[in-house]
Amino acid sequence: MIWKLRCEWKFEREPKIDPPPSELEIHNRWLASINKRLLLDYITTNKNRYGKRATSKKLVAQTWNGILLNSRNLLDSNIQQSGVLVGIQSLRPPGRNR
Repeated sequence: MIWKLRCEWKFEREPKIDPPPSELEIHNRWLASINKRLLLDYITTNKNRYGKRATSKKLVAQTWNGILLNSRNLLDSNIQQSGVLVGIQSLRPPGRNR
């Protein structure tokens, strides 16, 4: 992620004009990438779709155990709710009581 952010800032933006990514932007992008990985792991447990190649639900639960806000409901409910990581929520820019 660090390398990706650096290259994006260095080559896609104008480094002399644009500031580097803010702490807020970095935090939210990191959280989004972790949530995407969790969703991918969850999707690959679908035995109807992947058959024998499906990832074991137990393995996914063990992998994410202790990291998630509500690990017990990981495989039972809707995984796409926001704030799945323990104590880590998406940050919002300061101002106007957001």
